[in-house]
Amino acid sequence: MSRLLTLILTSHRGRRYPVELFTRDTELAEEGAVYLLLRLPEGRAVQAQILYVGATCALGSQLAQDRLPGGAWARAEELGFDTIGAVALSRAEDREAVAQEFIQSWRPPCNAGQARSGHAGLMELAGPLPVTLPRGATRH
Repeated sequence: MSRLLTLILTSHRGRRYPVELFTRDTELAEEGAVYLLLRLPEGRAVQAQILYVGATCALGSQLAQDRLPGGAWARAEELGFDTIGAVALSRAEDREAVAQEFIQSWRPPCNAGQARSGHAGLMELAGPLPVTLPRGATRH
């Protein structure tokens, strides 16, 4: 349960966003954010997959809601979801704009009607992602 690192995502509009990455079991604060459910690459792979993008004024509560049957968490879990990403934004209009920009940029497969190709949600990384797991932990 911890923060992994910060990943800089560049949208299709060329805007760069610092996305804080967290393990799935991290209890996140009740703050406004755009959040992503991701599958990170393993080994030397350079493609991560954004499975779902959402916007909320209370991140911790929203993730609990997403865990309910049929929610975004369950849908993303079927596709190998292993990491939560978040961009803290206090203004609702900023959250909505950034969430829509992320959805348009990566077409996450768990956002209804967004997947248009077999590559939906794939995002190129600059290089292998240096994820350090706690001793004894394994990736699924």
